[in-house]
Amino acid sequence: MPEHRSIGELAYRLWQSRGCPEGTAEQDWLDAERQLLAIQSTARPDPPASRGPDQPPANADAKWKAAAAPKKSPRRSSRSNPDNDATR
Repeated sequence: MPEHRSIGELAYRLWQSRGCPEGTAEQDWLDAERQLLAIQSTARPDPPASRGPDQPPANADAKWKAAAAPKKSPRRSSRSNPDNDATR
């Protein structure tokens, strides 16, 4: 069940979005409550696929090795720098 304050805040925003009509407080409250309940019912996380412990991927060692390897710096060509243009 949504909190009383959350329902009130949403009901107020709904009332404002409808142009602040008189006599709609109960309908605004019920609409807010309905919207928040719908959000709560769809926001439940999926259960895990299995109860077993997670296993690392088969190629985990290769990935760790590649991540630890020194990175190669990219080669820069003289064409990418207009100051090095020999045709000037």
